[in-house]
Amino acid sequence: MSAHRSGVLPERIGVAAVFGLAWPIMVSMLSRTAMTTADTLYVGRLGTAHLAAIGLAGVAAWAGIAFGMGLLGGVNVTVSHRTGAGEHERANRVWWQGLYWAGLISVIVVSLFWVGPWLFPLMGGSAEATELGSAWFRIRILGSPLTFATFALTAWFQGRGDTRTPMVATLVANLLNIAIDPLLIFGFGPVQALGIAGAAYATNIALAVGLSFLLWKSRRVVAGFSAPRTDDLSEIFRLGSPLAVWYTLDVLAFGLFVALLARVGEAELAAHVVVLRIISVSFLPGHAVGEAGGVLVGQSLGAKRPGSAREAWVSATKLGVGVMASFALIFLVVPDGLLWPFALEEEVSRVARKLLIVAAVFQVFDALAMVSLNALKGAGDTRFTMLVGVFSSWLVKLPLGIWLALPVGMGLGAVGAWLGLTADILFLAVVASWRILSGGWLRADKKAKEAEARKRAA
Repeated sequence: MSAHRSGVLPERIGVAAVFGLAWPIMVSMLSRTAMTTADTLYVGRLGTAHLAAIGLAGVAAWAGIAFGMGLLGGVNVTVSHRTGAGEHERANRVWWQGLYWAGLISVIVVSLFWVGPWLFPLMGGSAEATELGSAWFRIRILGSPLTFATFALTAWFQGRGDTRTPMVATLVANLLNIAIDPLLIFGFGPVQALGIAGAAYATNIALAVGLSFLLWKSRRVVAGFSAPRTDDLSEIFRLGSPLAVWYTLDVLAFGLFVALLARVGEAELAAHVVVLRIISVSFLPGHAVGEAGGVLVGQSLGAKRPGSAREAWVSATKLGVGVMASFALIFLVVPDGLLWPFALEEEVSRVARKLLIVAAVFQVFDALAMVSLNALKGAGDTRFTMLVGVFSSWLVKLPLGIWLALPVGMGLGAVGAWLGLTADILFLAVVASWRILSGGWLRADKKAKEAEARKRAA
């Protein structure tokens, strides 16, 4: 029996059950990778400064979006628990509540559209990269309401076990983005060339189309209007706010990480941007497996089946490790073939080859970390997830990255920074797995359920 179609958990949650829920998420994420890779390929034709600019601006945009993305993760957890418990009417009600949160967050984030020219020099960007990145950043931030509404509805569908509808929406949006990217970046006929800004406009247009599809597909499921409800909004906030804090601080730490690379050199930053695009081909399928495992964990605990929750984690771990280990071999065997489409300058290519080796080393640990952290999230153990994530970003990745990368330390440049990232991933994998094996996530879920029952009774 398919969980994503019926909302009923199978008797056993093996690798096949996880894969059945994960493959549409994989397709969605890989199509998003194709879109961002196409952006990078097109923008890379404009020059190294443009690549560096989109690296800086992309991190800054995610810093603005990360809080809302994390908070709306509470929609996924809330819906998966209610679906597992058979409370479908209460799960459907969250459709409206998620959009209310998306609207509120959008008002806050759009007000940040002006910070680019002030922020990018602090991140180590050159004058040219600051000017180019600011243009892209303003356009993407103004389109953030589309992003947040899409996050909310995607989380709602996935929490119910429907990963195929968001997949179709993402495919349509990303294929459209790839098609209109060169038109807006380079111009054609009467269409004026917009350069790096054209890539941002193409993304916003594609998001609007994908969101329209999600709204259309959910019109029959969500019957009638639901006003804002304090209990639903507060539950989303309780589960999502720790994720929001973690995602925001993690992106800020990653922004400092990118600033570190910018100060090491523009070639080092450009190599980082390119290799990050390449390894997303393995990272995103691993993340998709983690997301699917998290949904199954949430539904299992909603159905009061803790054994199935553990089974979902084990099966997702097997699948995630298998996928990412396979990609690690590819990174080691054919690095030049992976770098060839980007037409890199020799110095950038030299650094990128070394980063691919580091990426191959941390693949298996990354799979374990992503699956375990998503399992904790699905269980509603989001406060612990926040604490370990923030600790690892700020007290493992950054200090080690700085010491290994800069001349005042080991002076290894981008490779040193990525070794710091490897230590961060290893720490997360070990601690998150320990939390699951020790049963701490189940105790946290039991306490949260008891507190919710008392609140509803009052």
